[in-house]
Amino acid sequence: MSDRLTAVRISRRSVAWGAGIFVVLAVVGVLCGLLWRSRLDIPHGVVVSHQWFPDPWDGGERASFAATGWYVVVALGAGVVLGVLAASLSRAQELVTLAAVLVGSVVGTWLMLRVGLHGAPPDPQLAAAHAADGTRLSGTISRPGAAALVTWPLAAVAVVGGIFLLVPGRRTDRSEIEE
Repeated sequence: MSDRLTAVRISRRSVAWGAGIFVVLAVVGVLCGLLWRSRLDIPHGVVVSHQWFPDPWDGGERASFAATGWYVVVALGAGVVLGVLAASLSRAQELVTLAAVLVGSVVGTWLMLRVGLHGAPPDPQLAAAHAADGTRLSGTISRPGAAALVTWPLAAVAVVGGIFLLVPGRRTDRSEIEE
């Protein structure tokens, strides 16, 4: 048994593939933000006792739930589809692909949120604090919680890891690894 540790170097080709995966995930994050925003309705409401309430109430509540729901649906779809594509098409080493998918999907999630919320009306509670009763104000887009924000990275990494572990014949060419 050897006490010597062997260093494994990552080939330039793997780094290029990893960078390409990262860029694709970031671009798709912007597109998913636009898609998410297009699926949402801005609720309207009225000021009562310096507080904003959706009017009608159930429409405002539905819009609030829809913002998180559509975010999860779009992010889950992007994570699964891009995870399958990354694992199937990548010629990079498995750990490079997995790292690129993880980092790229986190950046894609952040971009999706930023693009989707860009230009959204401000929080109506701020304006309601100084408005008279009966004033009609537009609502804003409900921001998804932290649990929704991990949907894309979790889906993408799970799919890539599952494909790498379960699909036979998917192995990195040993010539790519320099020992």
